[in-house]
Amino acid sequence: MQIDEDPSWQDPIIDYLMNGNLPTDKSEARKVQQKAVRYYVHGNKLIRRSYSGPYLTCIKYPQTLEVLCKIHDGECSNHSGGRSLAQKALNIGYYWPTMRHDSVEYVKKCDCCQRYKPIPNLPANGPST
Repeated sequence: MQIDEDPSWQDPIIDYLMNGNLPTDKSEARKVQQKAVRYYVHGNKLIRRSYSGPYLTCIKYPQTLEVLCKIHDGECSNHSGGRSLAQKALNIGYYWPTMRHDSVEYVKKCDCCQRYKPIPNLPANGPST
């Protein structure tokens, strides 16, 4: 039984680091070479070097939702905003290129966050009648 995975953002970088293979397009090959400097492969995982923190484990799409769910809705959750959620994922040691955008979108879909979020331009006392 063979499981087919969709190509991910990690595949060209891993292929370059492990085998030295580059895309045929010159500009894409240059981009992969420049990106690959920030990464290394440990076992079968891609690790991103971080300037001022722990090395970051790179994850693919299905895991990203799981990580966001555990941080945002988990046992010790506080339903933080999108930017804060992305920063918490970085501090824990995870990385994917679209983490800020994914975090903001995840918070927008959270029912509790939308129900109890502050409403801008609303008087502190509530509407006057």
